[in-house]
Amino acid sequence: MLDPVVKLPDLTATATGPETATGGGTVNDTVRVSNISSTLGATARAVSVRITAGGATIAAAAATGWICSTAGSTATCSGGTLANGGSVSIPVAVRLPAATTSITLSATVDPGGVIVERSETNNSGSATTAVTAPPLPDLRTTMTGPSSVRGLYAAGVWTITVTNAGNAPASPVDVRWLTNWGGDVNANAVISGAIGFTCIVPPEYMQQMAYCYGTAALQPGASATIVITAVPPAPTNVYGSTGASTVTAMVDYRQSVTESNENNNASTVYSTILP
Repeated sequence: MLDPVVKLPDLTATATGPETATGGGTVNDTVRVSNISSTLGATARAVSVRITAGGATIAAAAATGWICSTAGSTATCSGGTLANGGSVSIPVAVRLPAATTSITLSATVDPGGVIVERSETNNSGSATTAVTAPPLPDLRTTMTGPSSVRGLYAAGVWTITVTNAGNAPASPVDVRWLTNWGGDVNANAVISGAIGFTCIVPPEYMQQMAYCYGTAALQPGASATIVITAVPPAPTNVYGSTGASTVTAMVDYRQSVTESNENNNASTVYSTILP
């Protein structure tokens, strides 16, 4: 007569995946769940497996005869049946962050300990992928402008410089020049540098601004300059304290470009509007 323990199923989980990958893309890992019991009839039913990939997103997981769901960095597959000696492979698509990091995919079969097994010490497995940040652009904005300017009567000059400090081309390169001025803005733009821009001053906005749309990709290490000449309103026609002018230039204001650094896209010049 067989020992009762020998008649029990013995579930194991292993995970495999690439050792290295470039961030920002998707890698295909595999979770394999097995019932390594050699005893006839030692079947495991209603098997479930929990899969996690901390720091990454599980985009998909599926296996025939199993019901799988994903939520962020976790996937759960359940409902499977494994006879003795049986196994199932679950392909798992993992979306990697666009950064240099390490991602470990972990899988645990029967995570709730519902199934009585011959051994409970071999239910987990993992695979680690070393992720290298992909080449990305890094758009940086600097701007100079007047410390003071007469409202209604004199023009101020604001010079915007956009540089790609990253290691990949950036496109689109769109810039917004935003003021806290009320009323119309008499502004024009002169463009120079590595790429051209098409600039417009939409009259319908109360908080006046100008938009400049890049006409080409900005290559790594290249810069482009926009010089905006504008006549500010009267000191009382601003949003905020009388005479306090705030002008901000921001590249990629719609966040259309994935960058290595999103915190250096804006530059602000504070000026005094004189009567």
